[in-house]
Amino acid sequence: MTTQEEVLVTGDIVTMDPARPRAEALAVQGGRIVAVGTREEARAALGAAPRELHYGEGTVVPGLIDTHNHMQWTAIQTRLVDLAPARSIADVQDAIRAYAQRHPHKPWIMSGSGWHVVSLREGRYPTRQELDAACADRPVYLPRVGHAAVANTLALKMAGIGPETPDPPGGRFEREADGHPNGVLLEPPAFEPVARLVPPASVEEQTDALRDMQRAYHAAGLTGIMDPGVTPEMMRLYQALWRRGELTVRSVLMPLADSSLPVQDNLDRIAQAGVATGFGDARLKLGGVKLFLDGGASLGTALMREPYPDERCNCGIQVTPTESFRQIAWACARQGWSLGVHVVGGKAIDIALEVFAEIDKDIPLRPLRFSLIHAYLWPEQRNILEAARMGITVATQCSMQYTFGPLLVQRFGTVLMSLATPVRSWIDAGVVVGGGSDSPVTPYQPLLGLWQARTRHIAGTDEPVGRLQAVSGEEALALYTRDAAYVSFSDHERGMLRPGLLADWTVLSVDPVTCDPEALRGARVLATAVDGRVVHEA
Repeated sequence: MTTQEEVLVTGDIVTMDPARPRAEALAVQGGRIVAVGTREEARAALGAAPRELHYGEGTVVPGLIDTHNHMQWTAIQTRLVDLAPARSIADVQDAIRAYAQRHPHKPWIMSGSGWHVVSLREGRYPTRQELDAACADRPVYLPRVGHAAVANTLALKMAGIGPETPDPPGGRFEREADGHPNGVLLEPPAFEPVARLVPPASVEEQTDALRDMQRAYHAAGLTGIMDPGVTPEMMRLYQALWRRGELTVRSVLMPLADSSLPVQDNLDRIAQAGVATGFGDARLKLGGVKLFLDGGASLGTALMREPYPDERCNCGIQVTPTESFRQIAWACARQGWSLGVHVVGGKAIDIALEVFAEIDKDIPLRPLRFSLIHAYLWPEQRNILEAARMGITVATQCSMQYTFGPLLVQRFGTVLMSLATPVRSWIDAGVVVGGGSDSPVTPYQPLLGLWQARTRHIAGTDEPVGRLQAVSGEEALALYTRDAAYVSFSDHERGMLRPGLLADWTVLSVDPVTCDPEALRGARVLATAVDGRVVHEA
């Protein structure tokens, strides 16, 4: 089916358009919606013989959008050591051995990053010696969730990391009793010296992985993503698919402000880019600049207002110094770039909003849609109101609350965790919130996020944590449709089923607005369409 074909779509339709929330049909012409309403109204907008797609089962909703999804990163890890199933350090060792045997000519052994220490029986990272026991004659590098990595002895030696190597600013080497790094590297400044030595996969392999990953995303109901923190090399992979007409997942890319580089290098890149947020088309466009201000809660590197309960002197890590962050934020605002800031802990949220408030006095930020990414431990009411006043958006990940919930409850207690990921509070204050997954950190399937946003369940328990922060069915769906489109600078073309907008839709086996929240847990994606073309059908 070409995008020029006329299509009549009928069924139970949730439009997410406040002007007409429900419909029984929509008309598609040239990849766009030309009419929404009754079957007769939609049919009248088309020619003599449109193709009809009748969805007698399930509910049609706008195409689902993930506002924080490392699609390229998720794709390439399918070609690396898969540690997601590992439940012990022995499992990690076995996976490394098996991969090394299958790939005897690979100079490095590297894993995908979607694995979690909390899943391991030992509840800790493997040491360099344990990695050596699995593979000592080749360097081993196991990154995890963008904030930590583990390396074997050979990899550390090749990177020049030894007992006398000081912790880099914004990073930390975990050490043995004698001061020798034990292989655990926390935050990018600590693991980048190793990461940059790893030979990248070929451009062809990376491009093939990205193209193939899109099929899985469509099967999950996704029609669009924001990929935060892309490098120029990653940008070229997306462009290659776009140029060949093979980019079927609408992609909004956020260039990375690299905290490991001198701040002037980042300022020069922003000033000399020649383009800014919004440049591109409906398939591939630029979002805001991405910057890391702190680390992650599960790692003990999120920047907190108070020390971690189990570490009296540790308040986390500030990855980018405040003055460097201030200069980059000002440069973005002056050049017309939006800025998405990774902030997890309360202190990082405070710093980000204080700098935003300085800029907002001279350059209104609402049109630029600066955003807080994650912002889940623990924004205070003053933070939430300040974000609403300036038009700051939030990219939240309910699946992260689900996945890391058990570990964080153990660390901080149920009372504090009930206040984490305060989606209800953001929405009530008028902040536009986009839903996402941070894949491969947590599963990319948006149905998990829709279910968790409504139930507040965490992994391994049937009890909700923070029931007062749960949202309604319509609010949960908005996180992945109408509001996600706004956060991704695409509300003028998608996020609702409305005349004039792009014909992207997802068909779910349940009505996500009216169904019992628990029905979402077993819900299925029946079909997905982009530009009026069906890209997945169950």
